[in-house]
Amino acid sequence: MACHQVDSKRVGPPLRSVAERYAGQSEAAAYLANKIRSGGRGAWGAVPMPAQNHVSEQDAKQLAEWVLSLAPPKAKP
Repeated sequence: MACHQVDSKRVGPPLRSVAERYAGQSEAAAYLANKIRSGGRGAWGAVPMPAQNHVSEQDAKQLAEWVLSLAPPKAKP
């Protein structure tokens, strides 16, 4: 939680914003798990996200699924 908060920007975007961006995408959990372990740059601005390669693939997948669970439920028409 040093770089991300649930509802407010810190160094990186709020986790809820990440969840909203990727909500409903079938490969979102795998994509985010890869970003957690490999890092990234440019998707959310100029500050790069460092790789967290000490996080296991299984833990990264769990973290990604938790982040995605933060998206607000879709409104029904």
